[in-house]
Amino acid sequence: MSFFAPLRILLADDDHDDTFLFQEALAQIPLETDLSIAENGVELLQILKDANDKPDIIFLDMNMPVKNGLECLEAIRSTARYEQVPIVILSTSVSQHLWESAYRNGASLYIQKPNSFNSLIEILKKCLLDRTGATTPDGVEQFLIIN
Repeated sequence: MSFFAPLRILLADDDHDDTFLFQEALAQIPLETDLSIAENGVELLQILKDANDKPDIIFLDMNMPVKNGLECLEAIRSTARYEQVPIVILSTSVSQHLWESAYRNGASLYIQKPNSFNSLIEILKKCLLDRTGATTPDGVEQFLIIN
């Protein structure tokens, strides 16, 4: 029995393989979690609108259909209830205009999607156990994580 509430994690990613790997990697971390998954940005925003409890952290895929990660980031950050929730952007692209836009719009971290399962586990440990991304980065060098 745990005396602590599980860490509430919200993942928005339209790629089922990436979602599966995220779940498997999360299972490797010694932390009680409650994971909710949205398959696109519209579904993510609806989950947030209907939620009784705020997520402790949000992982957002940059390239999703319907509403992409930047559009979701802007919508989330414009809602007072969620302006302090850490948001980690996951993307295969490290295009400067994307990460700069994410930085300006209040993302906590911008992470290039890892190319191995072990790297994904390490990224999740960094975000969830070390709480990297739980605070506003001091500068781009702490914001952008490239494989």
